[in-house]
Amino acid sequence: MEIENWENTGKELVREWVFDNQTELAEFVLIVARFSDEVNHHADMEIKECRKLRVCITTHDESGLTELDYKWALGLNGHIKTKST
Repeated sequence: MEIENWENTGKELVREWVFDNQTELAEFVLIVARFSDEVNHHADMEIKECRKLRVCITTHDESGLTELDYKWALGLNGHIKTKST
């Protein structure tokens, strides 16, 4: 299954964002964290080079992708669009 702006590695869905500064990055991390708490499914997040955020979603209990991960990525895409309008 293809999801806009997400890379499917076969074991996880991955997406990266680049921000103008760390404050914007930190605010976005909080958006992702709150969304994850709302749906009770949590992604791994990695900050790289001070302004880049890499988000990986997988179902750890299943050691790979499940329907939950696809729903999470689609849901986050929609959540981000809602927040930006």
